[in-house]
This record gives sequence, structure tokens and C-alpha cells, in this order.
Amino acid sequence: MSKLIEIKDLELKFYTYAGVVNALEGVELYLKDGETLGIVGETGCGKTTTGLSIFKIVIPPGKIEQGKVLFKTRTGKTVDLLKLSDRALTWVRGRDISMVFQEPSSSLNPVFTVGNQISEVFFHHRKKEMIQNVLNKLEEDIQEAGESFLRGSIYKIEKKIYNKMLEKPKSYSLRIISRIPLINRYKGRLNKEVRKAVVDLLGDLEFPDPQRVFDMYPHELSGGMQQRVVIAMGLACNPLLLMLDEPTTSLDVTIQAQVLDLVKKLKMKYKSSVLFITHNLGVIAEMADRVAVMYAGNVAEVADVREIFKHPLHPYTKGLMESIPRPGEDYRSISGTVPDLIKPPSGCRFHPRCPNAMPICTVVDPKMVEIKKDHLVSCHLFGES
Repeated sequence: MSKLIEIKDLELKFYTYAGVVNALEGVELYLKDGETLGIVGETGCGKTTTGLSIFKIVIPPGKIEQGKVLFKTRTGKTVDLLKLSDRALTWVRGRDISMVFQEPSSSLNPVFTVGNQISEVFFHHRKKEMIQNVLNKLEEDIQEAGESFLRGSIYKIEKKIYNKMLEKPKSYSLRIISRIPLINRYKGRLNKEVRKAVVDLLGDLEFPDPQRVFDMYPHELSGGMQQRVVIAMGLACNPLLLMLDEPTTSLDVTIQAQVLDLVKKLKMKYKSSVLFITHNLGVIAEMADRVAVMYAGNVAEVADVREIFKHPLHPYTKGLMESIPRPGEDYRSISGTVPDLIKPPSGCRFHPRCPNAMPICTVVDPKMVEIKKDHLVSCHLFGES
């Protein structure tokens, strides 16, 4: 499989009054076509920041200092997302790359219906496709009208307007027509077409009554249903890459299982690659094909999901695995605390907590080395730095 997205030497800093926060330092990752890559680590390790950096969304006072995010578009052309203009990125976001955030209620506007909010994605990214569908139906209506002069004439006028919307969507004549109530009825066809597409999408998300959900407001939905709506918004344009940032954190265990099962089905149907960000190792074991373990802004280890659970190499990865509660065994945790990223430890950032720390770990930052095929680790215990 070819690489859909590749992050190279990504460095991001936050310039705060307390000092410079070294949030990401030399992050290198890639995601293959049709693959699910899980990013796991403690809170504050840089998982979400890495995901947002792919979108070139950096919360002030953050700044991407260096690096590349190479993305293979639908045409097969590879572009560096960090070098694209804001206008070009607007088309990439939502259409080619979508993100589902951690708290669904914060992603939904309480004063608009679910249908209106999902429809906005269609109007912004798939309007031409919807207009073409309307034109195809208008052509059928014109043929059915036959000898009916009045009906045929109305359909032909509508057809001209929709053709104009395709050719010159910002034309002055369209702006004038949109202000005339009698003629403005043509928008009804487009709204119906978009509504049908949204209802079909809600059906794919396994809502029992998608027509009713379309007209509901976010506060009328449960947490699990809100999460499905946000996933629907992310899938509206059939993106090449879908990023999910801890989508099951605020849900109970039963709903978590339903959402995860749904994501699996939708990935197969829409043939999207998935970047799954979570701190839950159980979710990673269920969802991911490959896993990247992050610690304090660095990638500690990357491997196939089975490989990383059976043969973890990095001391931090081993500590994470041992911290999973097991019946009949004593609970184990990683000693120490997460480092202050304003003044991170010299050398390997994990060395103050590492049971295998060596003198070199305190002064030299370890490089990522490949121990076996597709199993990479950043540790002085393996290979030469």
C-alpha cells in the first residue's frame, strides 16, 4: 500500500508567558491507504496536537517551526499541507481530510437542526454534484411533461438557472433571481436533493428514523447520537482520511462498542483511511492496524498492533502495557510524572522515569531505528544513535 500521508520532522512550539512549550519535537509518522493508524499516549503527549497540525490548525500562541506534512490528493499528486494557502486548505479540510473531535456537543451548534449542520458540508464541498443530480432529474421532468407547454417551460427555466449555477455560481443575475420570491422557488429542488443525501447518510449511521433526526436539534439527542452526527459530518464528503480524536471518551461502554463497530463498517464502505487518537489501549487493540506510541511530544515506538502488544520494545510502551489492570494481578504504574515541556529533560525525555536508563540517555536524544520490518523504536537500548 502506498502512503496517503507522511509527517516529516514536525516541530511545534507554544510561546507562553511562562516560557516556550516544546509540544512536538521531530515527529515522524506515515499512514497508508486504507489503513487505521492508532496514536496512543498519556494526556499531554502531543496526540491531538499532531492531528491538528495535519490540518494546519494551531491554537495560539502555537507555531509550527519546521517539518512537512505530505498528502496524496485524489488526483495522485502529493502536496505539503503546511505550505498550502488558507484558501487551498479550505478545500482540503472537510473534502479530503475530516476530523471528529473529542466532545460532540462542542462541535454542534445548538440553534441549528442536525440536518442544517450536515447540509452545510454538502453545500460547501459537494454543491456541484448536488446541482448535477438536480439537472438530471429536471431532464427527466422535461421529457415527462411532453406536450404540456406551461410545465415544460417552467422546467426549462429552472434548468437554465441550475446550469448558470454550475457555470457562474457568483454571477450578478443569480443574485438578483435569489431575491425574487416567485422565481426563487428553484432552490427547493436543491434543498430536497441535499436533504435526501443527508438522510441517506444518517441511515448509514444506523439512525432508526433519519427523517426525524434531520429536523431535531442537538440537545434532543443522546451523547452517542450526537457522536454519530459528528461522524456523519466528517463522512459527508467521503474523505480520504478521517481523524477521530478520542470519539468514545464521554460515552458509556455499551455506546462505545456501538460507535467503534460503526466506524469499522463505515471505513469499509467509504474506503477511508483512519487516524485514531486515544489513550485507551483496549480501543487501540480493537481498531488499529498499526500503532504509534507518543511520549512528551516524541514518537517512542511504531509497530503493527499485534507486534506492539506481544513484543513491546520501548520501556515506556512496556510500562503502558503493564499498567493495564489484570484480574488477580497487582496494579502497576509508571513511576514519576510527565515532564514539564517548558524545560524538558535533556537527551531522551523518558529517561527520568525509565528503569533502563543509561548515562547516554541523559545527554543524547535517541533516533528512530527499525528493529524488524515496520517495527521502529526510539531508544538507546536498540542500535546506535
